[in-house]
Amino acid sequence: MVINMKTIKTSLSAVFDHISECMAPVIPILLAGGILKMMVLLLTTIHLLTGTTETIMSAIATAPFYFLPVMVAYSSAKHFETDPLAAIISVCVMLLPDFATLMESGERVTFIGIPVVSATYAYNVIPIILLIYCMSRIMRFFKKIIKESLQPYFLAVCVILVTSLLGIVVIEPVVSLISNALANGLNSMQTEAPILAWGLFGALTLVLVSTGMHWIFMTLAITQIGLTGVDYGIMVALFISNISLAGCDLGVFVKTSKPELKSMSFSAMVTALIPGIAEPSIFGICYKEKTPAIGNILGCMIGGIVQGIIAVHCYIYTFPSIPSILMFYSAEEPYNLIKAIIVGIVAFAASFIITAVLYRDREEKTAVSH
Repeated sequence: MVINMKTIKTSLSAVFDHISECMAPVIPILLAGGILKMMVLLLTTIHLLTGTTETIMSAIATAPFYFLPVMVAYSSAKHFETDPLAAIISVCVMLLPDFATLMESGERVTFIGIPVVSATYAYNVIPIILLIYCMSRIMRFFKKIIKESLQPYFLAVCVILVTSLLGIVVIEPVVSLISNALANGLNSMQTEAPILAWGLFGALTLVLVSTGMHWIFMTLAITQIGLTGVDYGIMVALFISNISLAGCDLGVFVKTSKPELKSMSFSAMVTALIPGIAEPSIFGICYKEKTPAIGNILGCMIGGIVQGIIAVHCYIYTFPSIPSILMFYSAEEPYNLIKAIIVGIVAFAASFIITAVLYRDREEKTAVSH
């Protein structure tokens, strides 16, 4: 049983590592799209963008998200060491306007008698990573059975055909069904027990982010924002997590007497608040000093409970941080931004207070225990 558990743990770790590696090159482009969306939102609100100018700027800002599967296909092909062009074409098939229209028509679709489940292919991430991983295996298979002299003529044909059909008939529908079930589950929890749902999710963010499991939920949020224009809480919880980490950092900064730890905690706080990068706070402060981790878990739980009470939504994907606070603004829900600020303040204050109360420098702990 121990061996099996270790195997499962290793396998899960490998999955999250693959997702993280495939997404890492894409994130700067998504951030660019998020910043452009915030610019369009701001300039439209103050009436500096109107008419076709607004339409063109919106198209530029939306392109990184709509064609996210293409970028993920390329980065995944590089990661799995397979042909990027074959990967891109295999995915672009699913984004063709005629194919998208067929999938959205509502009519029964089959391929040689096999039912094709309707699915939305734009904005997707996880199905694309899985598909390109399979494509890397398909490529190796065909390289073994096709003579090298014939590969320039037949290798790409076979790989693109098999990969495209695998994505359309099997992988995309199956993963979409799972993703939709997860999204519906989160939405149901948000509707039926929002306080419990987001309080628990908030408490788990430290583990999710540090293990890479947050990518599963982040990609789900990206898909939801792309399809419906709103994420009902995942990005809010990750915003709370970053702000809470900054509160923990400040608590350590105030309580520690070690100059090097003061410097580290302050820089980690700034890194969490401004660019929204959590790793220095997680690994340099929370896990290393232990008690700040308690402050983060409890602070995120409290912030998540408040999130569940007042219902905060996210409308733009970008890294959650202070400069990107407009990700929570919507003309249809103008008070949502204020709600986001409130949960951020609550999470920061709670994490700071709890950390400041619990934290002691290690030398002080030893002295007290003796």
